[in-house]
Amino acid sequence: MEPTLLQTYLSQIDIDTFILAATAIAALYSIRRNTIINRRRATVDLVLHQKNDSDLKKANLIVNPLLRDESISITTYSDKTHIGSEERTAILFVLNNYEFVATGIREEAFDFNLFKRMRCGTVLRDWEEFEPFIYELRKTNKHPTMYQEFEWLAKKIEKKPLKKQK
Repeated sequence: MEPTLLQTYLSQIDIDTFILAATAIAALYSIRRNTIINRRRATVDLVLHQKNDSDLKKANLIVNPLLRDESISITTYSDKTHIGSEERTAILFVLNNYEFVATGIREEAFDFNLFKRMRCGTVLRDWEEFEPFIYELRKTNKHPTMYQEFEWLAKKIEKKPLKKQK
């Protein structure tokens, strides 16, 4: 028995619908894949930029000795009497950099897993060193959200630190 005109028409609609759906799925997959690739590229660019940023290097040259000198409490620089000092300015520069990165990760502009693999130890070490300063700064300024993105990032990494590869 030969199909009726209506059956042929409905069959063609099913094929067209299938092709349209398959095309839409392929396009969505492609968009998602490009988004992931772009996010990873942005993360690599960010880390490379950080390694070559002369201002960040200068700030770290000032901050690192402060963090390692046990006779100095980093919280000292949270006091308003240190506003404008080279040390406090450098500390805030480094913290603002972390805040920028953490916000970018939280908003999915940067890839968290890739960043974690590249900077895990540094983030965790710096969070541990800066945490007292940040908490004191929040209290002194009555601003409980200061550097909360950096804190979020460090705690997220702490929850699932890098595992030793086999």
